[in-house]
Amino acid sequence: MDPSERPGPVRFNLLGPVHVTLPDGEVVLPSGGPRAVLVMLLVNANRVVSAEQLASAVWGEDRPSTATAIASLRNHVLRLRRMLGDDTGLRLRTVAPGYLIRTDPGELDVEEFVEGCRLGAEQLRAGEASAARRTLSTALDLWRGEPFTDLPPCVDGAARAHQLDETRMNAWQDRVGADLRLGRHRELVAELRGLTRAHPLREALHGQLMLALYGADRQAEALAVYQDLRKRLVAELGVEPSAQVADLQLRILAADPSLLDPAEQSESGGTAPGRTAGTGRRGSRPGAGAATTANAPAGYAPRNSLPRDVADFTGRGPETDRLLAAAAAPATSAVVISAIDGMAGVGKTALAVHVAHALADRYADGQVFIDLHGFTPGQTPLEPGAALARLLRAVGVSEDALPADPEERALLWRSVAADRRLLIVLDNAVDAAQVRLLLPGSPGCLVLVTSRRRMPALAGAGALSLDVLEPGTAVALFGQICGPDRIVGQEDAVAEIVRLCGHLPLAIRITAARLAHRGTWTPSHLLARLRDRISLPTELRTQDQSVAAAFAVSYDALAPDQQRLFRLAGLHPGDDFSAYALAALADLPLTGTEDLVEELHDHHLLIERSPGRYTFHDLLRQHARGLARSEETDATGRAALERLFDYYGHTAAAAADVLYPHESHRRPHPPKPATPTDPLHGEESARNWLDTELTNLIAAGTHPVAAATQHSSDLSAILARYLDHYGHYGKSLTLHTAATESTTVTGDLAGHATAQTNLAGSYWLLGRYPEAIECFQAALLDFRNLADQAGERRVLTNLGATYAQLGRHEEAIDHFTWAMAAYGAAGDRAGQVIVLNNLGAVCERTENFEQAAQYHRQALELAREVGDHVTEGRALANLGMTLHHLGQPAEAARVLHQALAMATRAGDRTRQIFALNGLGDVERATDPAQALARHHQAREICAAIGDRFSLAACHLRIGDDHQAMGDPGLAREHWEQSAELYTELKATSQLETVRTRLGGP
Repeated sequence: MDPSERPGPVRFNLLGPVHVTLPDGEVVLPSGGPRAVLVMLLVNANRVVSAEQLASAVWGEDRPSTATAIASLRNHVLRLRRMLGDDTGLRLRTVAPGYLIRTDPGELDVEEFVEGCRLGAEQLRAGEASAARRTLSTALDLWRGEPFTDLPPCVDGAARAHQLDETRMNAWQDRVGADLRLGRHRELVAELRGLTRAHPLREALHGQLMLALYGADRQAEALAVYQDLRKRLVAELGVEPSAQVADLQLRILAADPSLLDPAEQSESGGTAPGRTAGTGRRGSRPGAGAATTANAPAGYAPRNSLPRDVADFTGRGPETDRLLAAAAAPATSAVVISAIDGMAGVGKTALAVHVAHALADRYADGQVFIDLHGFTPGQTPLEPGAALARLLRAVGVSEDALPADPEERALLWRSVAADRRLLIVLDNAVDAAQVRLLLPGSPGCLVLVTSRRRMPALAGAGALSLDVLEPGTAVALFGQICGPDRIVGQEDAVAEIVRLCGHLPLAIRITAARLAHRGTWTPSHLLARLRDRISLPTELRTQDQSVAAAFAVSYDALAPDQQRLFRLAGLHPGDDFSAYALAALADLPLTGTEDLVEELHDHHLLIERSPGRYTFHDLLRQHARGLARSEETDATGRAALERLFDYYGHTAAAAADVLYPHESHRRPHPPKPATPTDPLHGEESARNWLDTELTNLIAAGTHPVAAATQHSSDLSAILARYLDHYGHYGKSLTLHTAATESTTVTGDLAGHATAQTNLAGSYWLLGRYPEAIECFQAALLDFRNLADQAGERRVLTNLGATYAQLGRHEEAIDHFTWAMAAYGAAGDRAGQVIVLNNLGAVCERTENFEQAAQYHRQALELAREVGDHVTEGRALANLGMTLHHLGQPAEAARVLHQALAMATRAGDRTRQIFALNGLGDVERATDPAQALARHHQAREICAAIGDRFSLAACHLRIGDDHQAMGDPGLAREHWEQSAELYTELKATSQLETVRTRLGGP
């Protein structure tokens, strides 16, 4: 039986065409989006894949708007769940900021393959050749073809496929190595002939073929393989075979009998480490040029000046693999250069040294490490001429043979290195200019460069930007340094420590070392000390290392205008920011700001999170804020923040006017600031701006400087409709609470009335109705004291809606009647639409469906007249539900599909929930499985936005679906969840409905 088709409960196969098997048979996967989503999740099994990554996998550069992409992804996920029999979402989970697929051991062929390769290599190193052969053969048999070839063109599977193929080739070589140790020389010849034809430049395979032929008593053919390989390498690449293969040739020439001793078989089929044969010195290169022999002393031996490898090196698997793959890639006519860049303390040098040690055996002519002192405190960067002198001395050139001119030294260096395999680490470079003369010209050399700056000007270099560690890896590093036993039972404290360290390796090493040297401390004790410190970068220091000092060197290298922008950016209260926001902070034109931002980014003092969006590493943010406190006056800092809040307030109001023009008269409109603002081209542009800046807008509205001015109440009033419309209930509660407190302190009665109204609305949407009533009544009193009849009308409407939710229908109708009369007298038709919608909802709850339909039709007609598309969509959804209750399923479905389409286009998640629930109710009678999918989709949205009232309604409906599908056990579970939520919400009438399902009082 093909191992990929072995029986089992669940099997996911990616090593070939995507293939999924469940207990009841094979799953026929659709092409396109669902397949791409499944593969992306499986490649990252048991890890969260963000919606952004999934959208890129499905659509590539042709991705739709964010709202459309997210909605489509939900549909793909729901479809996959149905195919996988995962209606409960236990396998394919929704986990912010995306999704996760859970796989168990033995379910995913890629994991089984990689683990088999690892175990087989380990067995081979331990001398267990038979076990290694079995393990590796089983792993290799899992391949059914090339992976990822049946995915959409936009899915970039090439990189992952290359990694898997490289792992397969290494496993193949290990399996051949095991066969050689087992004496299977004759059987291997044909297989190795085919492999060397397929991989003509892979020297290790040729070495194994030579050894197999030699063991099969075909010495002449073995030597011919070497000659053919040498001719190809010289003709195509201009290089000689590696020292290891050349050494093997000499031993075959000498008919060395020990080559057939299993103990002498290396993993690649060459000679054992350190062995020599005849006159062939390990590391020598046939055909070395005249410059080498003329300038290198006769007693020269290859030099290794690498620092010791970091004993507790942790993580960086993908980055290590990428650097190793670059070194192993088919040779070209150019030297292989990898440039590693990243902020101070991120672990660039540790990674470069770790990789250099892993590759050292491949570069037998020497491994050289040079610190270029680009960002070393108290030292000037090493001049290229001085660095060249060190390189030349490292390869045996005597001091008196060094030319004085740097250009001549560079020529000599390239000549000496031309016929050698050298590994060179150029650490701590200041820029590309410092490095350029130090590069050898030989394709047999590898250069690893590290720098705090990106170096796009370094031609031919493969760039690798190093980020901070993943949280789990950061915790593991902490435990490696202080001792794993020190963190047992203290995992939460350690996780918080590494978070405070910003997951920065340097900071983690310092804190873990501090714990390691204090035997009486616990991680909890260390955490308390760190939390007590105002400036962590200053606190994180040892005798010879300091995070603050590392940051200070980077800061001191900046020009004055760059330093000023860095400081002021530290005042930004949000998470990330655009050049427009920084222009407002610094009071600069946009073009000049963008130039400065790029410089800070190149110095790794800012992170580009997405195109045009920048942020700080957490510790750098604290460092920047500390500099702002020490170098900016209170007045300049406050002025910068007020400019920023002016920018946010004006642009937010402009965006809200685009999205909700019929309510423009209700919003404040801060004047246009002196600094540039973002252009908004239509609804999508306005919505995208608000979506992108939302976290910053909340941070601005809750900032003490905003609270002491009008900025807090302005932002609360400007953003109220948007926050409710898109389901940002928790954020709206935070912002409106801050605005209420701010206006109480400043004595702004009108602002206080508006903030109280908006705060009540947030409580309402979160199902906290008693608190909503309290705030609405306080706002009503404020509006009456202000003689603001428009505000009074809105509050009466909202109070009616609150009473309706609590089942107090008579009070609700009374308030709606008062509000309707007031809106009519004022000629406010937009307000009348809202009241009509609410009246229809009350009639529906009291089962007066004919009257409800009449109200909803009136609301729909009036909404279209006034151009209120948001309320139009809500009226459609309400009408569809009413038609369903009137026994008109076809018409109800048609109307609800219209409502869902409008809500999806507008990104109105509240109405999406309502329309999805309505469609599910209509479909339950004919297709309960489809109804269940609709209601689960609505439930996901409820959970995402925190709408507990609608979540209770979803659980009620899901229970009904399971009951219709003949599963009363699951039905009862969901009804009980619904009852629990309605009890918490004090929604008595809805609770009675659920209790009738449960058969209780």
